Amino acid sequence: MDSLGIVPVLRVLAAGDTLFRQGAPTVGVFRLLSGGLRLVRATADGAAVAMHTVRPGELFAEASLFSSHYHCDAVATVRSELHWYTKDALQARLQASPQTMWRFTAALAHRLQGLRSRFEVQQVRSAKERILQYLSLSCDATGQWRRQGTLKHLAQEIGLTHEALYRALAALEREGRIARSEMVIQLRQRR
Repeated sequence: MDSLGIVPVLRVLAAGDTLFRQGAPTVGVFRLLSGGLRLVRATADGAAVAMHTVRPGELFAEASLFSSHYHCDAVATVRSELHWYTKDALQARLQASPQTMWRFTAALAHRLQGLRSRFEVQQVRSAKERILQYLSLSCDATGQWRRQGTLKHLAQEIGLTHEALYRALAALEREGRIARSEMVIQLRQRR
């Protein structure tokens, strides 16, 4: 049993595996334990729009409690382990336990805050400033941001082409505003 008071089902996905597809009947809510997933929605013309990058510890597909079908695809970016909370079990638990409902509601509020931050980032016009704003909202206490997935995924998440992202990262590094390694970007203090 975990924080939701339910015994979840463990699921393991290989990189590239799809957990669920847009339009498929909903079966429940998930919590990512390790790895990474992307939630992607297909547009009317068939283009893929990245909606969210799921990180370890996050609940996702919460809307499935109130919908008959999933509204996007969930695709593993790397090998991932997750917990699956069946729709019936979670609905029953939330109705029976005010404490569990409160924790679940808090998780939803944090998700909404994250979506608002993502919208804020996408409103910044300059690619360099957009990246810096994203990093300032996403870095840990030491000013480090650890990559989940590829830089192309980051570009999609913040609304840049991958070419614009690469150029802006290189410029920020030349200016000494960031330092990069393969999986980490470190924000540098402005002088």
